[in-house]
Amino acid sequence: MRPLFRLPRRSAPASRAPATSRDAHWDNLRYLSGTLVVFGHMTDTITDRDGLRWLHIATWALRVPVFVMVAGYFSRADTLTVRETRRLIESILVPYLAIGFLHTLEQRYFYGDWTIKIVDPPWALWFLLSLLFWRMGLPYLAQLRYPLATSVVAALAAGYVNDFGGALSLSRTVCFLPFFILGWKLRQGLFADALRTRWSRNAALAVLAVTAAAAWFVRHDVSFGWLRMSGPYDGGYGLPLMGDWAIRGGVLLCGVVGALSFIRLVPRRRLPLITYLGAGGMYIYVLHPLVLRPVLRWWGMDWVGPWHEQALVVALAVALSAALGSPPVRRLARPVVQPRLPWLFRDTPAPAARGAGTAHPSVPPQKNGDPSARGARDTGSLGRPDDDVLVQRVR
Repeated sequence: MRPLFRLPRRSAPASRAPATSRDAHWDNLRYLSGTLVVFGHMTDTITDRDGLRWLHIATWALRVPVFVMVAGYFSRADTLTVRETRRLIESILVPYLAIGFLHTLEQRYFYGDWTIKIVDPPWALWFLLSLLFWRMGLPYLAQLRYPLATSVVAALAAGYVNDFGGALSLSRTVCFLPFFILGWKLRQGLFADALRTRWSRNAALAVLAVTAAAAWFVRHDVSFGWLRMSGPYDGGYGLPLMGDWAIRGGVLLCGVVGALSFIRLVPRRRLPLITYLGAGGMYIYVLHPLVLRPVLRWWGMDWVGPWHEQALVVALAVALSAALGSPPVRRLARPVVQPRLPWLFRDTPAPAARGAGTAHPSVPPQKNGDPSARGARDTGSLGRPDDDVLVQRVR
């Protein structure tokens, strides 16, 4: 019988030549998936328009699943150090609280509600809270022999637990965990060769074409609740309650296949404007609800009718995404989205010098067998606050 946990393996020392350029492929993915997220939220309230409902369903796998996989790709499975813990607080927890307070101010202005929502994340902020849990849990999940399979089982089982709902984003944290683990696995080399071959490009094109065609025929049969996975099963899947896991399993499978196809087709080279805007992907994701709430309240979407007006909604989503990822907005919102708060933390003593029995100074310490610890480092979709360049650190 194979053991449940894998033992860490020491790897050969990595090269010390640092790279200072961002990975254009993943920045392209950030912008495109972030734009589709904006489109999805713009069309949540007008689900009776055939064209928009079809596009909403057809692009689901290219939105949040891809965004979560990007975050997993740039995550590390090292045991959390003091420095890493501070980074989680500064780059995820503080923005979650700060942007959540901005949502509270908006709700107070529009609805007179002073409720500060921390336990129940405001619109779209569930991702930040889930990202915090994923980052904290990854060092432990990485010790399992089959972390991806385990995460899928957990996602299917979570629907039977009544306490797994919107509070603390528990349901989405567990249900979207397979995408996060898959992104981390891609960084370790999973499907590395397959995602560069010609046949995989043709297969990816076929997958997205079939998805688009199928989405048209099932557009009125697919519930948006299936795709959100934000709560327990309620029998609304049209199957006996004990069979609801099959629907969620099918959603996860379609999400994985669609997301991988999208990742394969998005160009790896730098694209004019798109690559740069993608470096601010988190700005697009966390700021767009603050813009959409007043727009939808004052302007609404009742004017959307014929096909050309539905196409205009798509164009507006693209324009809003580009604006939120632009340099002026990023400079203005940086203290909230990417704060730098050295005053928040106490000073820590410098690490002790190596003693006589330690490894030779020229040999860098290895990290629990996690290849991602030696490669390019990013904060998922966040990035550092002081520049737009991804500094790759080689341990």
